[in-house]
Amino acid sequence: MLIGSKRTSVYKGTSSEAIRHQYDFLGEFYRLTLGPELVYSYAMWEDGDTLESAQLRKLDHHAAAARATGAERVLDVGCGWGSLMQRLVENHQVGHVVGLTMSPGQAAWIRDKGWPNCEIRVENWFDHEPDASYDAIIAIEAIEHFAGTTMWRSKRIARYRTFFERCHSWLRPGGRVSLQANAWNGSGWLSSLVLPPRVLAAQAEPGAGRNRLGLKDIHDGFNNLREGMHASRKVFPQCFLPTRAELTEAGRGLFSVMEVRSDPEDGLATVGAWLERAQANRVRGAELIGANAVSDIIREQRTALKFLRERRYTALRMVFEKV
Repeated sequence: MLIGSKRTSVYKGTSSEAIRHQYDFLGEFYRLTLGPELVYSYAMWEDGDTLESAQLRKLDHHAAAARATGAERVLDVGCGWGSLMQRLVENHQVGHVVGLTMSPGQAAWIRDKGWPNCEIRVENWFDHEPDASYDAIIAIEAIEHFAGTTMWRSKRIARYRTFFERCHSWLRPGGRVSLQANAWNGSGWLSSLVLPPRVLAAQAEPGAGRNRLGLKDIHDGFNNLREGMHASRKVFPQCFLPTRAELTEAGRGLFSVMEVRSDPEDGLATVGAWLERAQANRVRGAELIGANAVSDIIREQRTALKFLRERRYTALRMVFEKV
């Protein structure tokens, strides 16, 4: 049973306690590093961009991909500190935006801003009961919270399927979901973590020969597992990255996949900018959340850079259209 839920279910997404750790406690430090828009997801970069301009491009991309411009009602699942909500109303002429977050701190931040036509709810998407249908749904790096800690592919797909079923019921005919996620490469979470980059690259090429693993490969694989577990315990508790295939399968029969992008370079540029700011604000961050917590964040960001460079995971962007 979810906290405050009206439904009894086996659904097990990220708990309210874990959300508060990630976004309310650690969020005190993120406010020093994310920039004025407080966007905590990978940006879309072009030459000459700053972090701020790249983040706005990402928001505009999702608005266009979901065909949200000029829409009457849009749902933002996992709305963070509300930057997309504000952008949709002020720059894309959306009549009304509903944002869902499980973070009381994020909700309070948005309410204090007083943005017109922006409705914030402290609510799990699983419990959401809209007042009317939506024209578009946008979920930016939220689905990593939906599978909880399960390592079983079938259970993850079932949980993603539930989300797509809800989206299908909430959307008007022909409505779209624009989704962004940190996603493992096609071989799945374990292979993505432990196999050396040359093997991962060979797996993506049909007919590629077998690659033998050496002692260094095994050692590196164990180090990757350790770093991944550290991030899961200290920075992103109860989160799990999907794969493109899992999301495609989960939406089958409900949505047509209209667009797929894999943008690891966007992840590299974004995490690099965050890491630079995190290191510059280390002393102030320690005063806010403690030196150990700041060290955990910086360690996770360095690991993310390594994994992105080695193409272990990517910034996945997908657009689904209701059928």
